[in-house]
Amino acid sequence: MNNKLRTTHKAGLLFILGCFIFGGCATKGDPTTRAMFNFSSPTIPSTTTTTAQPAQPVSLPPAVTSPFDLVAQQFEVFVKWRRECSYKPRLCNIGEFTILDTQFSDDFATMIRDYAKNNIYARPGDGERKVIVETISQDETTMTAIVHGCVYDTVVLYMDGGIYDDKVSSSISSWTMKWHNERWYWVNHENYKKIFNTNLCDS
Repeated sequence: MNNKLRTTHKAGLLFILGCFIFGGCATKGDPTTRAMFNFSSPTIPSTTTTTAQPAQPVSLPPAVTSPFDLVAQQFEVFVKWRRECSYKPRLCNIGEFTILDTQFSDDFATMIRDYAKNNIYARPGDGERKVIVETISQDETTMTAIVHGCVYDTVVLYMDGGIYDDKVSSSISSWTMKWHNERWYWVNHENYKKIFNTNLCDS
């Protein structure tokens, strides 16, 4: 690939990255405790390809009276899954937190395949992505929950061993989760404001 095509391809991937790094509307708000999730963990990039599999349904614990009681807990697991996908794109199981054969899932899968194909990945310890949950709103009619929060991202992305993207950014974001097959899945993401070299989450 010549330099011009590589530059164009990189720009396209950066655009996709901006859309999917880490989103909807709801009919009533249900604030939850402010929480922070950290993307860093001691793993390494891998070159093995995996097949997308749907996540297994889970039964509600006896103490849980509503699926909405599980949103915060399963969102934390989702954040860790998304981190692992950036470390090891070839091992990312798309069906773990997206509903397979939907447009959102297909778009995310395309991005992850592009990462794997172009050897784009993050390294544990080279930056982190902190997700601070502000509120969670819920809609019982559509069985969706929207997690509202802030992301502070210092993760360094590599491509073929060289630095691909090391910009520091923060964003006000939301993630839409839908109750499906007895668990919560990621079905949309929105960035309402994103800036570079400043931490919006401290303001």
